[in-house]
Amino acid sequence: MRISIKENGGPAFFPGLAKPRSVELDALPEPDQQELRQLIQASDFFKLPQSQAPESGKPGQVHYTLTVTEGEREHTVCVLAPVKSQALDGLVQCVRRHSRS
Repeated sequence: MRISIKENGGPAFFPGLAKPRSVELDALPEPDQQELRQLIQASDFFKLPQSQAPESGKPGQVHYTLTVTEGEREHTVCVLAPVKSQALDGLVQCVRRHSRS
């Protein structure tokens, strides 16, 4: 399973520098893999509406584009910060943390 995240918007946003970062679950220690899988399940990620653009009328607001690829299925969701769902926010923060290391 691969999870990609791209952060957009905010006062210091430079579109040319905003590149997606990815996490390969197989490369992580087992506890981290389990945490990410639990967050995907808890947020019902694959049941969320698919989107790749932020809500209109909110220019400059930070938003995250998450893509989860598992085998043949892939799902992309764009969420505004602050993320309202606790499970989805946990997923965003966990992916951000692991994609930096």
